[in-house]
Amino acid sequence: MVISIALPTRTVTNELSYSQPYLSDAKQLLQSVEVTPRREQRPADIGEFDDDDPESPGLAFTIFGEYRVPGGDWDAFRRELNSLVSRGWFEITLTTSVVRTLRVRVAGIVDFDLIDEAGYANWSIPFWAPDPRKYGPWQEQSTGLPIAGLGVESPLTSPLVQIGGGSPGRVALRNAGTTNTLPEVTVSGGAASIGVQLTRIETGERIRLEWPILASDVVRFSFADGQVWLNEQTPISGRLTVAEWWVLGPGETATIQFEALGAVTDTPTLKARWRDADS
Repeated sequence: MVISIALPTRTVTNELSYSQPYLSDAKQLLQSVEVTPRREQRPADIGEFDDDDPESPGLAFTIFGEYRVPGGDWDAFRRELNSLVSRGWFEITLTTSVVRTLRVRVAGIVDFDLIDEAGYANWSIPFWAPDPRKYGPWQEQSTGLPIAGLGVESPLTSPLVQIGGGSPGRVALRNAGTTNTLPEVTVSGGAASIGVQLTRIETGERIRLEWPILASDVVRFSFADGQVWLNEQTPISGRLTVAEWWVLGPGETATIQFEALGAVTDTPTLKARWRDADS
């Protein structure tokens, strides 16, 4: 299988090449998320306590490659690699059978080992990703508030035939990855005099915000940090009366029911964004 890694300056693959640099190893990048239990000995007994909430540190990995270009400008390539050190945070894209991205920065020394007078060299770049998950592209779904339909055709048939005209006010999020992912939900474009409620249908978990939302407001619910932002400036999570935040597990589907609290004006819209996540 061809593996490619897209860096800010170029894309390298694991295919042998005499015209461009190529990838020789990315073993640590292909490893799973690390699970680190917080271990505690049972006092005066054999064994340890169960750990229901293990930790997962960030991912440190190194990609290795070779430069085997006869007559090539090896020094220009060396300088290109070294320029990654000053870029700060950026995304790299790993392509195997799927496409996944990680947010990284260089963490260590970019090594360029010139091995002979022809300009052949071995190179390596150490990276650190504070979030070790590998993410697919963003997906989005939107809905308005529930709207009653026009019922079913009469006389009744089997199966029932909906006349239409309604909307359940729901969005469905599915994680096709191999580890937990966290969605993001925004409410905008309308007003609710008391606030809004988001309910996960499958589990009954709720997030209830009691804060009057103006027609010009954008309210963002960040599942990653359990925070609610008003117009990307003011944290208002203190106005949550129910805060049952949840994660979207591997292979799971979450159906979010959108409800307004109090009188409604304009046309409130809920937009959910999420990404598949791999270990």
